[in-house]
Amino acid sequence: MRINNPFLSVSFKIILSVTAILGVLIQCGVFDGELHLSVFNYYTLLSNVLCAVYFGAAMVYEVRKQDTLLPALKGAIVLAITVTGLVYHFMLSGSFQMQGTMALSNILLHYVVPVMAVLDWLVFDRKGRYTWKSPLLWVLLPLVYFAYAMLRVALGATLGYDGNRYPYPFLDTDALGWGQVIINVLVMGLSFIALGYVFFAADHFLARKALVREGRKYG
Repeated sequence: MRINNPFLSVSFKIILSVTAILGVLIQCGVFDGELHLSVFNYYTLLSNVLCAVYFGAAMVYEVRKQDTLLPALKGAIVLAITVTGLVYHFMLSGSFQMQGTMALSNILLHYVVPVMAVLDWLVFDRKGRYTWKSPLLWVLLPLVYFAYAMLRVALGATLGYDGNRYPYPFLDTDALGWGQVIINVLVMGLSFIALGYVFFAADHFLARKALVREGRKYG
């Protein structure tokens, strides 16, 4: 059920944006007196920066307009950060260990922000705004990141830790070969689109239920 409460919605967005900013700053080493810009080679950091910027702006917009800022863009960002959480949990979580504040940042960026972004859409947004084309557009964000990472590596950059050229193992053409990496990207792209259609179906299902409660016909 949608909660039509501007104060709660704005407060939630503030917490979400601050959480993303905190996680990013820890990863950058700001609280240790350092600045590691190389962390922005990772999809995790970029998707969390998008959340910090979008939800910060959405909070200001909502105070003034009492509505969702650019719903189509929000859908793309919510899908992007959901992908961050799912890919980490199912593909990367066992590949490295973090301690102290880095462990906290890991939880914030991979779990707290993704869950909060989905909840914000689920609880506070008016539903029925997405079309069947929306998931096909939303997948462009992960695909742009893939193209960016592969181009940077092709131009000689090293994007991963410990001298690894690639930021993620499933993109590593040195270890896997181009054929397997292309298959990985295609499978993940199709999975992202499928997840987008889950959001699309939920959006229209919830819109239909809201209209039924109001005694109006959907469609």
